[in-house]
Parts: sequence; structure tokens; C-alpha cells
Amino acid sequence: MKQPLNFSAELVPLAYVEALLQLAGEWGIARAELLAAARLKPEVLGNPNGRLSFIDFNLLVSAVMLRSDEPALGLVLGQRLNVSTHGILGYAVLSSANLGKAIQFALKYYRVLGLTFELEMVEDGDCVELRASESMPLGALNRFAAESLLTSLYTIARFLVGGELQGVQVGFAYPPPSYAPRYQAVFAAPVAFEQPYHRLSLPRAYLQRPMALANPATVQMCEQQCEALLASLDVQDALLTRVRRLLLARPGDFPDLDSAARALHTSGRSLRRHLADMGTSYQQVLDDVRKRLALEYLGTTHLPLFEIASLLGFSDPSNFRRAFKKWTGKLPSDYRAEA
Repeated sequence: MKQPLNFSAELVPLAYVEALLQLAGEWGIARAELLAAARLKPEVLGNPNGRLSFIDFNLLVSAVMLRSDEPALGLVLGQRLNVSTHGILGYAVLSSANLGKAIQFALKYYRVLGLTFELEMVEDGDCVELRASESMPLGALNRFAAESLLTSLYTIARFLVGGELQGVQVGFAYPPPSYAPRYQAVFAAPVAFEQPYHRLSLPRAYLQRPMALANPATVQMCEQQCEALLASLDVQDALLTRVRRLLLARPGDFPDLDSAARALHTSGRSLRRHLADMGTSYQQVLDDVRKRLALEYLGTTHLPLFEIASLLGFSDPSNFRRAFKKWTGKLPSDYRAEA
């Protein structure tokens, strides 16, 4: 059962909205004009803990883009999204024992920021790479969102280590824009385009850099608040997307619920609860992924049924046939003949 992406859920913190409006104000663009263009009432911004929907925020970003002469809006805004802009998550990062712990905390709770990206950290030799991929289609705002995200991450990392970063590698999934040379100035490193995902790579040695403001009690308090905040936010769609992506990345070697939860930086109990709140379960999501893969294999390949069964995690082809008939009402051989 595929859930629709929720563009109307109020997930975007107002701190990002204020940073954008302040930047536009410095360019002489009136706040009232932008709010009117995005059909936002001024009182909506009165609550410092309030949030906007993705739709409203995207309308506001589009309004700024149309009225400014700045094509690299994401690069400029990202440099202003510092640690304090990210609220409770920013305080936790500042209070972590070292950069590695800060990154781990951020990966576990970044959903409180209402990001339209899925984040993961991958170890690659002497480096660690933060990877970001869209969790919902952003269309024309894809470049703005990716620029803002990676520039903010780079700006925060440089602040936390207390100086310029050495050995940085940066990549973006889209083709180079007309102002591509400006990326080099922002990141002080070569930037690659048309990559499989957006990425920021740092030498592993940085992970052990101690934080000047390390405070375990503050981190614990922030973790409690982040847990409470996640429970109150409508993050189920993003979670379901991440579960599906995890399963699709490991065909034939599907993780059990607890292993999937660890890979998604949550607990098995929390994952089970979130899926139940959506009217589904981990087994139902797994069956849906298996069904989609089965239809793809049967309709577009000449693989024998026993190989397809193995790719879908069935040790016995007869179990695959029973499952496929339960999903579709047809036997795999009949479906393939019709296709």
C-alpha cells in the first residue's frame, strides 16, 4: 500500500523561512511582497517554533528567485544556515564529544529539520562521505535545495573544527549550472557534477576532533526533545520512503525489521509503531517491494522462475509461486505469458 507524498505536512522550521526573508530583505525585496506572492499571512511567522508546509516554503523560495538576480540562491542561503539556525539539533551537535558523535546524532534526528532529503554516512577508506538523495520530487527547486543542504553542512563542519577543511570532496547529482565556478569558491575544493547523489566527503581524521562545548547532559536533553518532536511531526511518509529504498537496495538479502531499523537510525519498536500508525507493517511493505520486483523481473527479463524466487529472498520457488498468486491472483508463469 503506497502512501502519497505529503507536501502539505508542516515540516519546514520557520528559522529557515526567516533566514530566507532576511536575505531577500538585504537585496531590497519587501517581506510583505514575498508573503503575498506565497499567499502566507504574516501572523503565520509569529510562532518561533512554528513550521511551514513544503508547498508554502517552495512558493516562498520561488517568489524570491523571481525577484532576485541571484541564480545561486541555495549557495548563498546555505552559508547562513549555521548551527543555531537548526534549533535543538544544532545545540546537540555543538554539545557532542567530537565531530563523529555530532554527525551520528544529526543522522539519527535530522528528520526534525523537515528536510526533503534522505541522509546517510558511508565510510570509504580514509574518508567518510555524507550522501543525500531526494525523498520527494523537488522539480525546479532541486538545485536550490541541494545547494542549501551541502553548503550548510560544509559551513557547520568548518565551524565545528575551527578552521578551513582540508581534503574535502563535493559532488552534486545535477549537471553543472552556468555559475558552476562559484561552487569552487564556496567549498574551497573541486566540485563534481552529474553524480549518483549529492555528497560531501571529509577525511576520517576529522571525526575525532573534540568539541570545545562538549556537554553530555545537554546532548541527553536534546535527544529527549528530538524524540518528542519526531513523535509530533508527520514524518511517516518520509519513513516509509526510506524503508522502501532500503529494501530495494538489497534485493535477495532483505533485512529483518530490527536490522532495517538500525540501518534507518531508529529502534525496531519505533519503526513498527510508525508503520502501524500508517495502517501497514514491515511485512506488508516487504511484500509490496517483492511484488513490484517480481512484476519487473517477470515482465522485462527472461530469468527462470527459480532465479527470480532467489532474488526475492525465497529459498523455495514454490513459496514464491504461492506468494505471487496471493499478491496478483495469478501464477508467475501465467503473468509472464500474458506480459
